[in-house]
Amino acid sequence: MRRRLVNSHLVPFLFCLLTAGAAFSQTLQAGGNRVRIDYVGYRAARCNTTDIVEPQNERPNQGGLVHVYYTNVSDKPVRLAFWRGNGEDESHWLLGGSLAWHRAWNTSLDPGESGILEINAVSPEFGPGKPFSFSWVDRETWRPVGGTKTDLVESPMQIAFIRVMAGMRDVEVHVRNGGDKDVRLETVAVMRHPAEEVLWADQKLDAGSNSIARLRLKEPLQPSEYVVVRLNYVSGGETRSVYAHRRAFEDDFPIGVWTARPETYQLLRRLHVDTVVEGGTADNEFYSQAVPRYGFRTIAFTGMPVNVDSVRSLSGHPALRTWMVRDEPDWSIEPNIMLFVDDTVRQYDRTKPTFITLCRNVKFFEYASICDIPCMDHYSVTAPSSSKWPHPYGTRLEETAIYTEDLKAASEPKPIWVWSQAIADWDQRPRRPVPTPDELAAQLLLNLGRGAKGIIWFNYDHKVGEKFQDTRQAMQGWGRVMRLARASFLGSEPYDARVKAPDKIDVATLASWDTAILCITNLDYEIHPEAYPFKLRENVRIEFALPAWIDPKCAVAIEPGGVRDVPFKIRGNRATVETGDIKVGTLILLHNNAAFPADLQTQYQAILQDESKEY
Repeated sequence: MRRRLVNSHLVPFLFCLLTAGAAFSQTLQAGGNRVRIDYVGYRAARCNTTDIVEPQNERPNQGGLVHVYYTNVSDKPVRLAFWRGNGEDESHWLLGGSLAWHRAWNTSLDPGESGILEINAVSPEFGPGKPFSFSWVDRETWRPVGGTKTDLVESPMQIAFIRVMAGMRDVEVHVRNGGDKDVRLETVAVMRHPAEEVLWADQKLDAGSNSIARLRLKEPLQPSEYVVVRLNYVSGGETRSVYAHRRAFEDDFPIGVWTARPETYQLLRRLHVDTVVEGGTADNEFYSQAVPRYGFRTIAFTGMPVNVDSVRSLSGHPALRTWMVRDEPDWSIEPNIMLFVDDTVRQYDRTKPTFITLCRNVKFFEYASICDIPCMDHYSVTAPSSSKWPHPYGTRLEETAIYTEDLKAASEPKPIWVWSQAIADWDQRPRRPVPTPDELAAQLLLNLGRGAKGIIWFNYDHKVGEKFQDTRQAMQGWGRVMRLARASFLGSEPYDARVKAPDKIDVATLASWDTAILCITNLDYEIHPEAYPFKLRENVRIEFALPAWIDPKCAVAIEPGGVRDVPFKIRGNRATVETGDIKVGTLILLHNNAAFPADLQTQYQAILQDESKEY
């Protein structure tokens, strides 16, 4: 049930009041209390080592990510020199190899100003449940000016995703209750940005459930500023808080490829590709001619060291979607070096987010939180891989979903993108070096169902695409699907729907403000040296729990061949859908608006027309 917070002007006051009470009770009396520690957040490093195996892990991560939020509560400026953890200066931890990296936002604090310290630690001293004492040291007096003692324990309440919407005035906060107790959500606020309206999808969260808050800010956010969200909730009669942050950029869902050539520009647009990898400067032929003609957005390499002339030239360019700081640095470049490159890009351009592609799940945790948009590549068929495969030509298709899950866990509350397998000529499977249409579709659905907010196909090689036109047609068909559903995916988060489905039918469930999403994939197939054969599943029936705020008026399947109605029934908070026969998979959306199917049909026809458009 959605409820309007009428007295939204009280949110900043309550926010400050509750923060002050919690923080002052923790502050150490060491050299003064000029800096208040508002909150210490913790997330333990983790990755799936049961279902997949990475052959190399030269430094197992036994630590976690520590976020320290702090405020100058004195009437004078404070200049912070360094931090101390567990009685040791930061240099002890950094030089001793205990940290992958650390970064502070705002160490020169005027009265009332706040900042954030991020500590990405790999040593067991920063492991789950370990005691943690912290203090900031003042640059003028070289004495502590505020600190706290706590244990490194993850909050059962997590802010899973902070979505910055078009215009940067509206923010969605997706909340997940990972504990075993019911809670009530009280207030949510963006620091330094009073809200004139706050709406809740649901303020009562059962154990294991999700909710969403929508905030209408009085003033829009500025590009690259830190969005710090504080959520107050009641659990067991006690009011508690949880914080999360990211940089502010409008979120969008790209459909991309790496390789684009003048002779393929029109074809790529007809395949519904809107984003390509392209650097250079604003006056080169691509940006001056191809962008106005074809409407491409770009992922631009920054270079390493950073090509400052290119960054300055493209700064603020409307075609630039993000800066690619590095591709697969987790093979050969230390994370503190990647932090330096990322920070360098931020100094020269604050208009666009930074982006890193990763490929080793054992390293996701050390790298993903460096950039604004982390991405991963993992291809399950006839491609080189970092994981151990049962056969040289392939592994289980669902392995790509595990990688996406691990990247998301390391990246929250930021969006993640995924390179999903398409048309690139690898020779591990000589008879079929590219995925079949079925293999392509399964990997895409598995990635979308685990929370990807953007898909970049790898790749589109034109000569190979001409040879394997069935896979190219599959790219086009699933491009239609993503264009129809991209807004729903962008505004949704995975939730536990307690699904009942036939054996070997994977059902990933997500929920947005008005939609429940089912990404259904048939896992009843065999690994084969030429093409994975799928066993047709007939009359598939799926039962699942709906979020409290979803009251569906319709259910539709969105597939490459079009939009079709799906029979469904609601009993209490559980829904049952009849999907029909499934060979590989399908995407089903249940929506609160009865007009949703008609809107999709109109959009689908327009999308089909784009496939013959002359640019």
